Amino acid sequence: MKSLINQLSRMGYNRSLGLLIIRIALGLVFFMHGWTKVNNTSMVEGMFVHFGLGGGTGLFIAWLETIGGLALILGILTRVFAVAFTIEMLVAIFLTGGIANGYQPHELELFLMLVSAGIALAGSGRYAIWKMECDECGGMLCDVHGKR
Repeated sequence: MKSLINQLSRMGYNRSLGLLIIRIALGLVFFMHGWTKVNNTSMVEGMFVHFGLGGGTGLFIAWLETIGGLALILGILTRVFAVAFTIEMLVAIFLTGGIANGYQPHELELFLMLVSAGIALAGSGRYAIWKMECDECGGMLCDVHGKR
């Protein structure tokens, strides 16, 4: 019985495919939110000015989410954009009242921050256009081990 369970569980094990699915889901959320911001730049700029951030911040965030979301889906600079999204979501949580407001108002931001941090730590997996991390040591652009 143990052998059968191990055999069946190995059939469904594919770390890289799992990372691809997570990257696609996270990338789609950021891409769609970014694209909405790109198409409503005056409203987005007004919101960011209301939060006390300088002009141009809203446009930067809109394009970061649009380009970064697409990059996550395709597997281009995956860890770089994942770190950027982790920081962005952390800032978003604190701009909207932080943990003093409780969990509920920040549920999406917290989820996106943690999944982004996970991708930043795990890397892009095998299915990426530009896989930057080494499978052996995790180093970005590592040439020591001869494979990426």
